[in-house]
Amino acid sequence: MKRLLFLTIVFWLVGCGQGETAESIPTPTPLPTPIVPEKPVYVVEQGTVVNALEFTGRVSPVQEQALFFKSDGFVDQIFVQRGDLVAAGDVLAQLEITDLQNQLAQANVALETAELRLTQAEQERQDALAEAAINRGKIALQLQQGQVNSNSANFVSAQIELENAQQRLAAAEYELQKSRDRDWEPEELRRQYEQGVEFAQEALAVAQARYNDALAGGSSSAVARQILEQELALADLRLEQLERGIDPLLELNVEQARLDVQQIENQIADAQLIAPFAGEVLSLNVQAGSRAEAFATAVILAQPQDLEITAELGSDQLNQLSIDQPATITLSNRPERPFSGIVRQLPYAFSGGASGSGTADTRVRIQFDDLPANLALGELATVLVVLEEKENVLWLPPAAIRTFQGRTFVVIEAANGQRRADVRLGIQSPTRVEILEGVEVGEVIVGE
Repeated sequence: MKRLLFLTIVFWLVGCGQGETAESIPTPTPLPTPIVPEKPVYVVEQGTVVNALEFTGRVSPVQEQALFFKSDGFVDQIFVQRGDLVAAGDVLAQLEITDLQNQLAQANVALETAELRLTQAEQERQDALAEAAINRGKIALQLQQGQVNSNSANFVSAQIELENAQQRLAAAEYELQKSRDRDWEPEELRRQYEQGVEFAQEALAVAQARYNDALAGGSSSAVARQILEQELALADLRLEQLERGIDPLLELNVEQARLDVQQIENQIADAQLIAPFAGEVLSLNVQAGSRAEAFATAVILAQPQDLEITAELGSDQLNQLSIDQPATITLSNRPERPFSGIVRQLPYAFSGGASGSGTADTRVRIQFDDLPANLALGELATVLVVLEEKENVLWLPPAAIRTFQGRTFVVIEAANGQRRADVRLGIQSPTRVEILEGVEVGEVIVGE
């Protein structure tokens, strides 16, 4: 009985489960028929096609410069605040330079000392030069006035006779030597040459004795003249030495002292921010007691009276611009009135050498033809530069033109169906593309 009851319950449960499964199966929902979207169509129109470059800029000063320290250090003093007006040459801020100022004072003393020594040496040279010139003139006068007389007739005669005797002896010795070189010459003839040398030697001895007597007779006057001549030579040498100038080492010492002063002054200048022109402090990025890094912008100085529009553009945009291109400027806070202007400056790499502000400025600068009133620094503006413009030309929107494998074409909707037509393009802008050939005005073009 228990077994029969258990089987009855099992069969009943199986039957109930099968009934619930069949009833719970959902009826499938049929899929909707897909709707094929209609392709857009365009009409070939005739009108004006303009290719223009539009970008956003800000009102900025024409003359603006970022100032920085050229050496690391701690900021000692700041002499200005943001918004202050300064004059060219004003010191705006400086690093701790007490040691440099002490070094500069010592260097200036060394320079003054070296310059004083140089001046003193030059004055002493001038004095010695004048004294030497006077001394030489005195010696020359003594010789000219005949205060000494070493040119007596006896002395001159003895001197000439001595010179002649020396020449005769030299000639006799020369003839004797030639005779000895001639082996064939008789001995008697050679003996005559030897006697000639002996006679010449004796004559020279006599002439030397007479010269010595004459020199001894006028020795005092001759020696005095020779002394004066030597003194005159020494005076000339002294003048020549003084005319060469002072010791060059003194001039080198002065130059070295000047270089030392200049070096310290440059170090002090590197530790100071000096206004390169008169203007207004737009930004102040340092404070007293803080550490300043070399070449990091500390102050921005500008002349806010003369303003223009500046913008940072990519190379693709810059390649389309050139100096003196007309531009239309629309200020964000007064869009109802556009202003005219020109492209005044491009980054150096894109200006063809026409940019006048150096290579550091990477901004495009747009100058107003007439400066608007009440311009505010940082005010946003939209700049429109027309690159190309044509009137009465056929045009289509860019979406109507197709390209495939280098082929540019459009699909024309005609009464007998669609056909493709190759087209040649002209000016292209984001909204209009000039069609040079391939379509006619009024034709309907099927887009993709």
